[in-house]
Amino acid sequence: LLGLAETPKRIEAYDISNIGNENIVASMVVFSGGRLKKSDYRLFSIKTTEGRDDYGSMREALTRRLSHIGDGSVSLGDMPDLILVDGGDAHVGVAREVLRALSLEISVFGMVKDDYHKTRAITDGEGEISIATERGVYAFVYSIQEEAHRFAVKNSQGAKIKSMTRSSLEKIEGIGPKKAKLLLSSMPLAKIKTATKEELSAIRGISARDAQSIFDYYRKK
Repeated sequence: LLGLAETPKRIEAYDISNIGNENIVASMVVFSGGRLKKSDYRLFSIKTTEGRDDYGSMREALTRRLSHIGDGSVSLGDMPDLILVDGGDAHVGVAREVLRALSLEISVFGMVKDDYHKTRAITDGEGEISIATERGVYAFVYSIQEEAHRFAVKNSQGAKIKSMTRSSLEKIEGIGPKKAKLLLSSMPLAKIKTATKEELSAIRGISARDAQSIFDYYRKK
């Protein structure tokens, strides 16, 4: 259907997920030989693109991922035979811009959704290729698109929860982002809420005064 020179052994699919203007992530899921290869999945936290910019986020994620090709790194050093991006012609255009900038030749297509967010067709960047009557192809593309979306949403929600958890600790006097991160890397929030002053001050970077503030804050709560 896509007119490829040969059957793609390694397919990489990308999707963008965001909650508000923060915690924007791009997922990369991999199908090898037609099967999921979860050990090669990657998540890219969008860092340099501002706000809810799907095209900019896709550009950043693909640039970071594809710049590793040939560098010997596990998974990221491998060359995909086919790239599928969640989106239409514009997303395909962004992906091809990145490929040109990196002097790479990789086939790239978009997975188009209908108004109900279900897989509708594949686009080559200029027009749609219908897969509606190709039941096997439709089922395969649908599974790829859903997996990329699932992985992106799961991790963006996780990032949001972590961010909210850190921000709740930052309400405590003397606890900023750095100390909140130290606390959460040592014990879960539920444990922090019930910990003794001695347990809290035993955490490297948390002073006795910090421990007292945390202890008092949650006892009052």
